[in-house]
Amino acid sequence: MLDGHPAISCGPDVGHVALTMTSSDFESTLGDLHREHFFLDAEKVRRIFARAIAAPMEKRAAALGKARWADKTAFNILVFERLAQLFPEARFLHLVRDGRDLAASLMERQWRDPSGRLFDQCASLSGAARYWASIVTRGLRAEADPSLAGRILRLRYEDLAAQPGETLRQVCSFIGAAFDPGMLAIERRQAPLAGLELESADRLRRPVNADAIGRWRRDLRQEDAAALYAAHRPLFEALGYPAI
Repeated sequence: MLDGHPAISCGPDVGHVALTMTSSDFESTLGDLHREHFFLDAEKVRRIFARAIAAPMEKRAAALGKARWADKTAFNILVFERLAQLFPEARFLHLVRDGRDLAASLMERQWRDPSGRLFDQCASLSGAARYWASIVTRGLRAEADPSLAGRILRLRYEDLAAQPGETLRQVCSFIGAAFDPGMLAIERRQAPLAGLELESADRLRRPVNADAIGRWRRDLRQEDAAALYAAHRPLFEALGYPAI
């Protein structure tokens, strides 16, 4: 949706998380050594890693004639705090979803590790629930971090799917961009799909819809959904998702 804005480039998921974590490790383990012998103070290191992350994003934005870029990679939530340090002017969106719907979606995925084994979150409902809980917990922790005060906005998937116009206006206000109706027309997106987007190509080529909201009611057995909810009830309740 953000990629539909005439001034914002938001392409396929990228692998910046590892690089971001490396930047944090660099500072904590080698910072003193490199400051003493190579004149690399913390601010120089920050700029180096920020540049490495931003360069390919800026290249895509420039190719599309857009002034700003965004990255929608889900795993970024694991390093929101570090990204906030690398990009002091950045804003962050924390998108949450009913964990039962996410679990139902993950059961359709065939994501495997290098040995060919299904990742835990795709291998079982309990694994999917643990994955959801861990990601949501990290997101809530980021929301409470002082470095992200006023810089992070929580959104509900359900609101984005059912009321996309209103929700995107909220997003645009938060990031300081004018709302553009083109953001709603994802089926008319000009940039080619790539990476993980290809797995959802059929949905990305259709208008925004709310079909996947509450899919757990038709895709999960009642007892499985109840067990999943019971295992993580505090998180469901904190996010406002009822048991029924």
